[in-house]
Amino acid sequence: MERAVREFTTALSWNELIEQLEREASSLHGERMRVLDLKTRVAEALQDAESSSACAEITDRVDMMLMTLTEAAKENVCTNTKCPHYDKKCRMR
Repeated sequence: MERAVREFTTALSWNELIEQLEREASSLHGERMRVLDLKTRVAEALQDAESSSACAEITDRVDMMLMTLTEAAKENVCTNTKCPHYDKKCRMR
């Protein structure tokens, strides 16, 4: 009985943490430094979730958020070798 209550409480606190991180992620609008800070916090949360054997749903949500933030944190660098802005910030992207 105590173990079930502890697991429920842990799941509840994980859900609260994830909801807070998701709220912060939804308020980011092209602010790269805030994205990088949040990405670091989400990566730490993912490590904690995996090490504490959190349920798969929680781990999946945190992992998906990390992938989204990783994409948002990328610099807009041109990868077209024929472009004069190659390997620099490009206005044509």
